[in-house]
Amino acid sequence: MILKSKNILSSLLIAGAGLSLASCDSLVFDEADNCVQGVAIRFIYEYHMERGANAFPANVDCISLFIFDPQGNYLDHIYETSDIISNENYRMNLPLKEGSYHIVAYGGLVCDNPSFNINHDWAFGTKTISHKDDIEVSLPLNEQNQSASLLHDIEKRTGGLFYGTLDVTITKEDVQHTYREVTLPMMKDTNNIQVILQEVATPSEIDYNDYDFTIIDDNFKLDGYNNPISTVTDDYQPVYRPYHSENRIMGYTEYQNRQGALNTEDEDKPVQVGCVEFSTSRLLDKNAGNARLVIKANTKTKAGDEEGSTIIDIPLITYLEAVRGFGTTWIKDDQEFLDRQSNWTLMFFLQNGRWIQARISVNAWTVRLNNAEL
Repeated sequence: MILKSKNILSSLLIAGAGLSLASCDSLVFDEADNCVQGVAIRFIYEYHMERGANAFPANVDCISLFIFDPQGNYLDHIYETSDIISNENYRMNLPLKEGSYHIVAYGGLVCDNPSFNINHDWAFGTKTISHKDDIEVSLPLNEQNQSASLLHDIEKRTGGLFYGTLDVTITKEDVQHTYREVTLPMMKDTNNIQVILQEVATPSEIDYNDYDFTIIDDNFKLDGYNNPISTVTDDYQPVYRPYHSENRIMGYTEYQNRQGALNTEDEDKPVQVGCVEFSTSRLLDKNAGNARLVIKANTKTKAGDEEGSTIIDIPLITYLEAVRGFGTTWIKDDQEFLDRQSNWTLMFFLQNGRWIQARISVNAWTVRLNNAEL
């Protein structure tokens, strides 16, 4: 990691700050002055499905800024990890000399146990940053054998990744008693995808342990422009595994009630579902042709399919985009929809272990699909 010091900028950027002088008309001021030069950054996270609501204080626990010149050359970095970030009135004061700057901001990089690391992954080593083009933020790839098709496995959620950029110019007029306020908008790069299986023929018997769940997508690593850097080679394909799995009782069949007879506990049958959850990196429309959700049988199914047979293999992003348009006509395109939405639920109905129908839910909107529609 390159981030070691908190909230400290080099002399390349610091213009000065002080306590006493009444006027800030001159650029010549010293430690006795109360003049400052720079900006106070307000961070917002409004790029989600609830328009106009700033969700930054409730969702981001740490913030990192990388400061570049207009050509993208690295100048400095600054970060904050204290709980002051959770206050809506929080502003990060950034003292800057006259000139133009390009700022890249990440939320979630320097928190405890971050899900993403910057310029450090377990398989491919460590690099330094001298230009914006050098930035690489990555989920942990397999550190044991990068030549094998091994897994990225998040066992627990360790916080999301947020990204934003800002261009700012400091002029002589920015020498004031308070920092000029600017706004830096953020977006969320991480997604939570819940996959649920329900057996129609025998609703009480499904078990997630009977199935193997994976998501295939080439999005484990992102560059300083928030675009994916491919990690796939001829003999290396990282895949996502669920970080959480469980069987849930959703209710009971109440068979005798439907027949008009007195219901007894012994004759109620539970409706059980197998549920797994994935945490993934940014979903991209341009990856729609390659990103897939694959579910295979760990045992022989009642329909006669052998162990290891594929039960579900779908183009994941194409299915997620199918929900767009259900109350989301204000979103301009599929990529904006993928970026704004970060929690997804896909429910698959099986008949004796074979897929017959899917239901995709986003917020209050649901679309039902059979296994031949997409």
